[in-house]
Amino acid sequence: MRTKLSILAAIVAVGALGAGIAQAASGGSHHAANAAAAAPTRASAQVLFAVVGKKGALNRGLGVASANALEGTAGRYTVSFKRGVRKCAYEATIGTTGFTGVPPVGEVGVVAFAGHKSAVFVRTTDSTGNPEYLPFHLVVTCPPL
Repeated sequence: MRTKLSILAAIVAVGALGAGIAQAASGGSHHAANAAAAAPTRASAQVLFAVVGKKGALNRGLGVASANALEGTAGRYTVSFKRGVRKCAYEATIGTTGFTGVPPVGEVGVVAFAGHKSAVFVRTTDSTGNPEYLPFHLVVTCPPL
């Protein structure tokens, strides 16, 4: 058993020595070049967000042009941004417009708003699926322009 371990240790040592010699022969920068190529050189995403009250008023946000509740059916909103959001990812959650408190119970869904490349459609419901006016937080993550 001891002989097998000694042989294995020798093989590992020779392999490491060979790798070191190869790196030195290539100028020693191969590893550094790979590390530099893997590191991001610019921001990889632009994050936009909106905090919208149950009546559709924009409470706060980043990159948001407007927010509105649609008339006719409860829990239907549009949020428009200052840039196109078609190639972006959308994430929404029910939440308060304040900084503390307990958020209401419910569900939220978000999708691109048909015919508007810079807007999304948001739908909120109570926990049984009935349309309900509820405040929400929306995050839109986009590739850089």
